[in-house]
Amino acid sequence: MEKISFDFFHRVKYYETDQMGYVHNSNYFRFFEIGREETMRSLSITYKDVEEKGVMMPLIQQYAHYHTPALYDDVIIIRTTVKQVPTTRIHFDYEILRKAEGEKISLLCEGWNELCFVDKQSRKPMRCPIWLQEIFEKQLR
Repeated sequence: MEKISFDFFHRVKYYETDQMGYVHNSNYFRFFEIGREETMRSLSITYKDVEEKGVMMPLIQQYAHYHTPALYDDVIIIRTTVKQVPTTRIHFDYEILRKAEGEKISLLCEGWNELCFVDKQSRKPMRCPIWLQEIFEKQLR
């Protein structure tokens, strides 16, 4: 089975850094969210679309392993990967990479998160809607 992998480029903003000049650790989870949103957008689906169809996707667990810090004005790559069609949960893997001069790429952080599916009205857990599974199936062939 194939995997979905999407790269999104982001220039580190000053407000994303701490007093030492490093990207604050909490921002990596924001980068994960950016990657997740942009990956879905690359599949022609947005969170707005999902919610308008009565489905919410709350985050249920998340992990990050930090290797080396990103710095102000670095161009980072937020690489998001989905390896399987969602059923009751959807799992995203992430790599945060720095693109340096000469096209050298360094791994800064890696992690993952999982979201589940909840009926917007009842707030009860549900399986991934068939229409959303089909979007992922087309890409994961």
